[in-house]
Amino acid sequence: MAIEISGLLHVAVVTRDIDRMTAFYRELFGARVVKELRLTTPVFGEGVGVPGARARTVHLRIPGADTVVELTMYDRHRATGDERAPANTPGLRHLALRTTGIEAAEAELRAWGAEIVGGPVEVDEPAAARGTRFLYVRDPEGNLVELIQPPASS
Repeated sequence: MAIEISGLLHVAVVTRDIDRMTAFYRELFGARVVKELRLTTPVFGEGVGVPGARARTVHLRIPGADTVVELTMYDRHRATGDERAPANTPGLRHLALRTTGIEAAEAELRAWGAEIVGGPVEVDEPAAARGTRFLYVRDPEGNLVELIQPPASS
């Protein structure tokens, strides 16, 4: 028996600098802040499995999306793993945003000083994805963001 699900509410990104990350997503991708919370009660720490945790959270709405990007900055972080892991590392690896102008996006990212990891490239195979253009960029904390321009017929 499957659990009844009715949608994807948010994708969470834990950050060391919530203001810098918020600026990145707002300035480059037109995201708007829809909610900002200070999470300070014992219930929060119990709920996330980190007793005593306190955090600040910003919810960002990406234009055209129902799902929000939730940025969370904890008062204490636990360092683990390779924070700049490449795309082929197991685990949640990137978030993908649709665009209609990949060249303009690339120019804006470069002007902003963002690290472009790959692309833009145009998919030639498989046939079902042919004509899709995409690039990978890192946000200020090294997380991968994919910008995808579907083919003109999509």
